[in-house]
Amino acid sequence: MKKKTKAAILASVASVLLVGVALLKKLRRRRRELPRAPYVNHAAERDEYINSVLHGSERHCVNQLRMKPIAFHHLCHTLTEGEHICPTVHMSVTEQVFIFLHIIGHNVRFRVMGSRIYRSTETVHRYFKIVLRGVLKLYRALIRLRSEDTPPEIRNSRRFYPYFKDYVGAIDGTHVRASVPPEIQGRFRGRKDGTTQNVLAAISFDLKFTYVLAGWEDSAHDSRVLNDAFARTGGFSIPNGKFYLGDAGYGNKNGILSPYRSVRYHLKEFSDRPPENAQELFNLRHSSLRTTIERGFGVVKKLMSKGKEKVSGSKQFRWLPPMHEMMLKILTEEAGKGNKPSNTFRAGSFALVAKEITAHFGVECHPVFVENRMRTLRSMWATIQELRRKSGFGWDEDLKMITCDAKTYQEEVMAHRKHAEYLNKKIEFYDKLAIVMGKDTATGGFAKSGVDIENEPDNGDNGDSAEFVADNVEECVVEKGKNANESSTTGSGISKSRKRGRAASNADDSVLTDLSDQLKEIAVALKEINRGPVDYTTLYNEVMAMMADGYSEDMLATAFDHLCENEKTARGFLAKNARLRKLWLDGYFFSQI
Repeated sequence: MKKKTKAAILASVASVLLVGVALLKKLRRRRRELPRAPYVNHAAERDEYINSVLHGSERHCVNQLRMKPIAFHHLCHTLTEGEHICPTVHMSVTEQVFIFLHIIGHNVRFRVMGSRIYRSTETVHRYFKIVLRGVLKLYRALIRLRSEDTPPEIRNSRRFYPYFKDYVGAIDGTHVRASVPPEIQGRFRGRKDGTTQNVLAAISFDLKFTYVLAGWEDSAHDSRVLNDAFARTGGFSIPNGKFYLGDAGYGNKNGILSPYRSVRYHLKEFSDRPPENAQELFNLRHSSLRTTIERGFGVVKKLMSKGKEKVSGSKQFRWLPPMHEMMLKILTEEAGKGNKPSNTFRAGSFALVAKEITAHFGVECHPVFVENRMRTLRSMWATIQELRRKSGFGWDEDLKMITCDAKTYQEEVMAHRKHAEYLNKKIEFYDKLAIVMGKDTATGGFAKSGVDIENEPDNGDNGDSAEFVADNVEECVVEKGKNANESSTTGSGISKSRKRGRAASNADDSVLTDLSDQLKEIAVALKEINRGPVDYTTLYNEVMAMMADGYSEDMLATAFDHLCENEKTARGFLAKNARLRKLWLDGYFFSQI
């Protein structure tokens, strides 16, 4: 009986243990197993995403691929027709080009693109390189000089034809971001922030690129890049008898024409003052044509910058008068703290202005908006200083106002309508503008050493300034007469030192008298010129006398008609000598081209 009881107990314990072990195993198995994700058809998801971009709205396609659907399909057809890209078992041409354009349009990594279209990183990388090689093979078909004939942009313009009839385009360099290894980044750092490459490009006047050379370090000079383009096998070539326009950095070479140096060139430099001689006129025409390549670069950079999250400088920001006042106040304080080295404020000063404006006015202001406002203020300050230097305008120091009479005001406003806001009106915050916009570059104009002081001539002015002497010319003349009378009545008892002082004073008075006589002669001549009507018979004889310098009678007749219509110009012509008259005629005939 005891044996049976004992066996039953052991059997019960064994059963309980077995059940416990089974339960533990089951619990452990449940912990290790994760819930299975639902099944996803990767191929269907991929096709649906690509179709939503290509067959959706046109704007959505441009945002994703940087081109319209019709351009995308045309590119695929061109690459396939030229056998630059072929479809494979695993990927179509449409998907290959889609991946390529999406990566370069948004600068995304291969792994990010792979996760979006359910492809491995290695697959995305491989097909990206295939499409890249195929696109580069289109170079000879797309980037080339279409025709050697005179471009219609020149042929149909009287300003450029026939003087630029042999010019087929313009060349220039631009800086493009480059990702390079750390050990060679120094060569790719130049004027721009970060590492960039110097890209040489040639463009025709219809905004078609005819040559591109990329990969040169940013530190390389433009002329060095151009010489390399000429030296390369199958590189940049210019047809015989044809020319490209280049800036001064390239110099004059065979087929490359640069502007005159040390002569006004940029278009904005001619906005208020037209060309005055043949060289300035040529530079103006040269600059007007060469802006073609700047426009081409602008179009490309604008296309590649769409969709970026970076704050753009072109974003509109409305500056209210209180904001303007706060900006000038902060920048004035920053200038006083020494945060305006080399006439430019530090980046931290602009950031401080943006921060204060955001906090006080409850608007989103970025440092780039402050920089753009500073450009506007620089232009305004330059206009104010130019008006102050012009003849016929005065300056009221108490009211901070540029003054002029009614006639001068009308003439200036007729020529430059925007200048009306600066004439006979108080210029707000002028003192702060002078601190913020004024030039702080050291010139050394006030520096003197002991040797300089010793070598200065002793004019006997006892340290009086030149301004003081100029303001007391009449007293000097009176003193001269007084000294002359004294010298005729005094005897030999006068000391030698007084005689030397009187001699120096007489010499100064003689110089002042001669200067006064010359100024009177100039004033009399000016009055004679402006007195009475212009004698057109004399004017005609003087103009036709220039035939001796090689001008034809028809040309001089045209100049005479122009002078008759402009009385002031006619008076000035009569007042000039023969050399200045010839220069005026050259400038006038060039302006009529």
